[in-house]
Amino acid sequence: MIDLSLNEVETLSAKAARGAGFSWGLAEDIGRAARRIAVEDDNWGLAMLNLAERAQSFEPPDPARAARWRSGKIDVATGRPLCPIRTAALLLDEPLPANVMPLTILDVGLPVWLDAMLRCSTMGVARPMARATRADVVIERRADTEQPATSRRGAIDDRTLAALNSFAARTYVPESERSRLRGAGGGRVDDE
Repeated sequence: MIDLSLNEVETLSAKAARGAGFSWGLAEDIGRAARRIAVEDDNWGLAMLNLAERAQSFEPPDPARAARWRSGKIDVATGRPLCPIRTAALLLDEPLPANVMPLTILDVGLPVWLDAMLRCSTMGVARPMARATRADVVIERRADTEQPATSRRGAIDDRTLAALNSFAARTYVPESERSRLRGAGGGRVDDE
């Protein structure tokens, strides 16, 4: 096992999320959520790898579904798991009215991510499910937002770290003679 600082957990997770196809903004949110997961769970790396591997199979919440949530109507699942990251981003950007809470959202993929993303708000998942790959979740109003943790490290095994690094490597620009001529890299002498 390798111990990473929480900053390293956040940075690696953000790069891996971007490499898995999330936008940079969502990838940064995922990095902060991974940090929250690492504080509580030694399997944060596996949770991150599951998210990266399944990123393209999730369905984003459509506007009609979001409108049902806001009006307090019963949710309708579509068959594919709902993306926990895009769902959380939608809920954070446009918080649900208090009168529709608690709200049940059906068929959320990897609900631990929805919970981790919502912890910085007054919304939260009623019963977080750390190991579930798909589940119906209940979003409820919370009195306090969570304070960021700073005093722990995130353990990760070599195989999971290598897999996450392979997702992160997708964000790198391939080296070329042309890029070096334009000033990329350190050149022969890198004294900065």
